[in-house]
Amino acid sequence: MNHRFFEERLFADEPLPPEEQLLLEEHLQSCDRCRALRAAWQETQIELRLAQWVAPRQGFSQRWREHYLHRNAQAQQRRALLVFLINSFLAAVFALPFYLLVAFPSQPLWMRLVIALYNLSALIPLVDGISTFVVTVFRALAEVVTPAMQISLGVAFMGVTIIWLAMLRKFSFGRLGTQ
Repeated sequence: MNHRFFEERLFADEPLPPEEQLLLEEHLQSCDRCRALRAAWQETQIELRLAQWVAPRQGFSQRWREHYLHRNAQAQQRRALLVFLINSFLAAVFALPFYLLVAFPSQPLWMRLVIALYNLSALIPLVDGISTFVVTVFRALAEVVTPAMQISLGVAFMGVTIIWLAMLRKFSFGRLGTQ
């Protein structure tokens, strides 16, 4: 039997519609569990109405505020430490290629690739600016250029990018088979 429907009606603060009240009363006649729950809830409501409310001690709000500010300051210190540790780790990771460059003057190909990727990571702010510019241009072009022309421009851009990457590889690393 689904008691959840009836339990929700037992704990409702506002009066129930007549049809739901009738369903609840019929269910309570046949269900000992819900009848006991209703009696317990009515006793609890009576006790809550009769309970003495106690005022907080003098200075409670000030102590609570100080405790809250102290907890927030500790949380902020933990976040600052976490940011510091993450940034320190990232700085160490980015400094590793330079250390390896000095420590081992003749690097294998994979080391040269790592160094090249590191050098490309220095361009992140520039890439962000370029991407903002490109997005703005594409939004403006979307209003003027037809979808077929947009696809053609996209394919041309990918072709130019592939040519650029091939030229970058050729002039940066030479041929892979030669030393």
